[in-house]
Amino acid sequence: MSSFEKYHSTHALDDTQPLVCAIEGSQNMQGHTEYIIKVHRRPAPELSWHVTRRYSDFAILNATLQGCGIDLALPPKKVFGNLDREFVAERQQGLQSYLNALLGSLMLSSSLLVRQFLDPETYSTSLLQDMAHVSMFLRSEPKWEMQEAQPDIGWRIRKQYFLVKHLERPKVRYLLSRASLGPDHCLSPKDLDAVMRLLPSMQHPYIYPVEFSMGNEHGGLVIRTYVSDPGTLRDRICKARPRRTYLKKYLKPKVHNTLPLNEVKLAGRQILEGLKFLQEKGLPYGHLHASNVIVDNGCYRLTDVENHLLGLPCYYRPYITQLRKVSTVEAIDVYCFGHLLYEMVFGYSLNSTTCDNFPCSPQIQAILASILSSEACRTGLPSVSSLLSQPLFSDVPINYTEKAQFKLSSRLKEALQAAKEAMESRLKEEKKLVYALLVYSSIKHHLASKTDLFLTIRCRSRSAYLKQPPSTCLKRRQ
Repeated sequence: MSSFEKYHSTHALDDTQPLVCAIEGSQNMQGHTEYIIKVHRRPAPELSWHVTRRYSDFAILNATLQGCGIDLALPPKKVFGNLDREFVAERQQGLQSYLNALLGSLMLSSSLLVRQFLDPETYSTSLLQDMAHVSMFLRSEPKWEMQEAQPDIGWRIRKQYFLVKHLERPKVRYLLSRASLGPDHCLSPKDLDAVMRLLPSMQHPYIYPVEFSMGNEHGGLVIRTYVSDPGTLRDRICKARPRRTYLKKYLKPKVHNTLPLNEVKLAGRQILEGLKFLQEKGLPYGHLHASNVIVDNGCYRLTDVENHLLGLPCYYRPYITQLRKVSTVEAIDVYCFGHLLYEMVFGYSLNSTTCDNFPCSPQIQAILASILSSEACRTGLPSVSSLLSQPLFSDVPINYTEKAQFKLSSRLKEALQAAKEAMESRLKEEKKLVYALLVYSSIKHHLASKTDLFLTIRCRSRSAYLKQPPSTCLKRRQ
C-alpha cells in the first residue's frame, strides 16, 4: 500500500453533509411527552439514527438561538392539557416546521449548536480536546505564549482559535488556529508538515501572510497577525465585531452594508489575483467566502490557505454537491467567488444553490449570471483568468510592491496534485449519490401523487354510487 493510499483510506466525518430529520411520533414518558426524531445524514442512505427530545429541549435550544438574535417560530408552551392527543399531534407539526427552518439555513444547520441537538453522540464536548494539541505545541515552542481562547468565532466545528503573543514582540497580537484533519485529507504527515512549514515563505500582496505553521497526523496549526479593524470582508459587510461568535455576527446582522461599485471592483480584482496565483503555484484553495478574506489597509487578502492541505470541506459544499458541472477545485473557486460577489453587491449571503434574478448594474449582472445562474451551473463556469479579463475587473490598476513568490519541490507538487484529484473524486462520488437520491425522491413523490389520485377517484366513485336510488343500484347488479 502506498503512503497516499494509506492516508486516503480513512475519512474523517464531513461536518458539511446536510442533516434531514422527521418527527416520526411521540411517547408518553413519566408524565411528559418525548418526540422521536429520525435524523438522516445525506447523501448516504444508511447514515440515519433516532434521537428523542422533549419540548423543554426545544425551548432551551430556542432560548440559546434568541441570545444570538435568531427568532424562529417555536410552538407556544402549554401548562395544562399538554398530554392531550390532539394537542401533541398539533405540537408535533409545529416542532417539525421549527426543525425544517433550522436545517434550511446553511449557516445555522452547520453550527455545533444544531448538530449537538440532532446528533449528540457525534458532536460531544470532547471536541474541545484540541486544546491539548495547542498546549503541546506551546510547550515545544516556548517563544509563543497563550493569552485567551476565542470560542466559536468561526463556523467550523473542529477548528479552534486562540489569541497568542510572541515573547520577542509582546505588543503584537497574533491569532492561532488549530484544525483537525478533514475527510479529504490525503497527504502523509511528512508531506503535510513540509508544505505547512513552507506557508510562511509565501509572499503575495493579496494573500494574508502566515507567521508560523505546522502539521502532523492529528491536524494543523497556523499563527497569523490578528486584524481586528475592520476584520474580515464579512465583518465589513455586516459591520460586526470580529471577536463575537459567528452566529451572533452573521446569521441575522442588524446592518446589511452593500459595498460601493469601486470597492466591489477593487476587492474582486485583488481576490481573483490571489486565486490565480495559488492555481499557478499548484496550491489548491477551494475555500473562498467572505469570512476568509481579510481587509488589511485597503487590501483584500485571502486567508486559510491551509484548509485544503488539511482536507477540510468547503463552506458551500452542500450547494456544490448539487451542481454536476462544479467538480474541480478551480470551478469551486469560481463558484465561491460568485457567492462572494453577490454578498458584496447585495449586502447579504445567497442562501440557495443558484439564482436567476440579479437586480443590479448590467455589468455586474452579467458576471453573476455567468457563475450563479441555473444555466451557467448546468453548462459550465468561466475560469479565473476569463473573469480577470472582464472590464469590471481589468480596469482596476494593480501595483505590486513586492515580487509574489512561493516555491514547492516537484515531489510536494505531485503529492498536492494527487490529493487534489482524490478530493475531486470524492466530490464526484457524492454528487452521484445526491443525484440518485434526487431521482428516488422524485419517483417516490410521483408514485405518492398517483396513489392519492387513485384513492380520491375511488372514494368519489363509491360516494356517487351510494348516493344513487336503490332501483338504479339494483339494475346495475343485475
